[in-house]
Amino acid sequence: MNKKFYKIILTTLLLCCGYVVFAQYATDTSGIGTALQNVINWLTKVLGGALVVIGMVITGIRMSMHDPDALKKGIWVIIGGLLIFLSNNILKLIQSFAGQ
Repeated sequence: MNKKFYKIILTTLLLCCGYVVFAQYATDTSGIGTALQNVINWLTKVLGGALVVIGMVITGIRMSMHDPDALKKGIWVIIGGLLIFLSNNILKLIQSFAGQ
């Protein structure tokens, strides 16, 4: 494997470990559970929304370049981003159906 891959893995591990240590010993949070919930909320809101917007932009660019598969691929990217973006609401809906 190349050096770039190792740098990405090392950076990811350092960021994750630092966040967990901060979450465990910080006084303003109630523990790792709150920190993980904050990370999940950030991922679903920011990452999901960003995927929807980027998917729409790339689909538009590819459609303007007359790519025949652009619309099909773009729809899947947008659907995936919406699923990530709405995952908390989908989970709450499933829990309400289950009676919890």
